[in-house]
Amino acid sequence: MKLEFRNPYGIRPPGTLVEILSHPERDDKSVELALFQEHRYAFFFWAKWTKHYKLSDNPPCLISLDYHQDLCFPCDTEKKWLAELNLNDDAEIAFFSWAKMAGNNDGHILSAAYLNLIGDIYVHCRQGSSDFDWADEELIDRYGNAHVIRKFKTFDVLENHVIDLKDEHVFFDIDLDFFTLNNPYNTGRFEEKYSYLTNKKIREILSVDRPLVNWIFKRLRGFTIATEPEHCGGISMSNKLFDTINKLYFEPGLFTPSQCEWKHKK
Repeated sequence: MKLEFRNPYGIRPPGTLVEILSHPERDDKSVELALFQEHRYAFFFWAKWTKHYKLSDNPPCLISLDYHQDLCFPCDTEKKWLAELNLNDDAEIAFFSWAKMAGNNDGHILSAAYLNLIGDIYVHCRQGSSDFDWADEELIDRYGNAHVIRKFKTFDVLENHVIDLKDEHVFFDIDLDFFTLNNPYNTGRFEEKYSYLTNKKIREILSVDRPLVNWIFKRLRGFTIATEPEHCGGISMSNKLFDTINKLYFEPGLFTPSQCEWKHKK
């Protein structure tokens, strides 16, 4: 089906917001932050940024904080769709991200890796019930490149591993449901109440003084945030979690009429 758009330029997946920021650690570069509800829309932005910055020969590694692993391998049908995807057409990628990627938002990471839009993958998550779930994995993309997939149970272990890596570029990805602890929506025990990391703990983890965050910011090529309100205990709680990040990093704040800036650079 051929889709016609009223304005074919600058097309993005529905409901996404983008803020162009100065680079958090460099004065000669800029970086984009993308905000959306559906986590699979990150695929669109990783594709756009890897293409825009001409990073396909050395794609950014991905560091993702998420309650879920979101590491479903593409099936043969999905591999065929991905191979046919025109990465020079924003409208086609936006439509694909919206209508053809898995609606449960678990296939965007390895779909991006399959097209070599991201490099190695490091996920700090809470999902996993057996040692098998936490084992390292590997994906061979359609061009024959190997992508390492590692999962981490604690922020400290992720930090200790990543800060010794030699990667030059990073995409930083946060799903706000990462900050939930007991999550009835994810466990199916709907009679229970949600519990969350405290604001103090969130700020401690994401502080610009943390070695991992400092390492990421020096190499940052794009920042994606998925709000996923149904996984966060509702839209109000999702907004509160987002506001913690917004107030920690930015001033006067994202998506305001005034030019937003990194707070630590002021």
